[in-house]
Amino acid sequence: MGISLLLALAMMGQVPNTASPSAAPTDDYGYVSWCYGALGGYVELYDQVMPEVTRIEKAFPGPDGVEASLKTYPEMRAQARGDLKTFTAAITAAEKASPRSIADYGRVSISKGRSVWAGADIANKARLAQVWMSWSPPNDCEIRAKALERRSNILGKALIYNAAKPVETPAPDAAPTEAPVAEAAMPAPAPEPVVETTPVAPVETPAPAPAPVAETAAKAKAVETIIDPLDPKPCAGRLEPSRRGGKAVLICKPE
Repeated sequence: MGISLLLALAMMGQVPNTASPSAAPTDDYGYVSWCYGALGGYVELYDQVMPEVTRIEKAFPGPDGVEASLKTYPEMRAQARGDLKTFTAAITAAEKASPRSIADYGRVSISKGRSVWAGADIANKARLAQVWMSWSPPNDCEIRAKALERRSNILGKALIYNAAKPVETPAPDAAPTEAPVAEAAMPAPAPEPVVETTPVAPVETPAPAPAPVAETAAKAKAVETIIDPLDPKPCAGRLEPSRRGGKAVLICKPE
C-alpha cells in the first residue's frame, strides 16, 4: 500500500492543517462522500495514535497543562462522529432522490477519502501522531453536506409527489340531455251558460190554527197512564201524584 501525499508531507516535516481535497470529486455528492471517508479514517485511527499522542503531550505540555490538552481529543472525536452523521444523512438523501443508482460512485469516493490515511500502519508512530493531531477535514465538508441534504430532500419530495399524483383521465362526453317535451296545454273547459231564471216568490204556508183548549186537554188526558201504587208499572216519562175516583194514584206523563 502506497503512502498518501498527506503522510509523505508529514514525514518531510511539512504537516498540513487540513487534508488536501485535490483528489476529491467536484460534485457535492462525491465530495461529501470523500469527506466521509477521510473523516472516518481519522476516527478509526483514534485508539491507534492516542498512546503516542499522550506521550507527546506529556513531553511538550501546553500552557493549560497536560490534562487540558488531552481532554480535547475525546471532544474532537465526538465532534467528528457528529459530522459523520451529518455526512451520512446527506449521502442517504442524495441516493434516495437520484433517479439513477449512484451508490457505487459514492463508495468509490469514500475510498478515495480514506486513502488520505493510506500507509498509516507502516508510518513512524511519532510522525503519524503529529499528523493526526493537526488534521481536520476541509471546512466546506459540513457546508456542502447540509446543502446537499436540503436540496435532495426537496427533490425527493418532488419525485414522490409526481409518482403518486394520479393521472387525470378526461371525463367522457356527457350524453346530450333531452329537453323535456312540453306537455300540451289542455284547453280549459268552456264555462256553462248561465240561465237566467225569474225568481219565484216563496209560497207562505199558513200556520195551523191552535186546537181548542178542551181538545188539547182531552189529548193530554188520553196519553196519561195511571199507575196504582199497589201495582206499580214502569213509566217512560215522569210520575206525578194525583187522585182519581177518590183514590191516590200516580200519573205517568211523557217527557
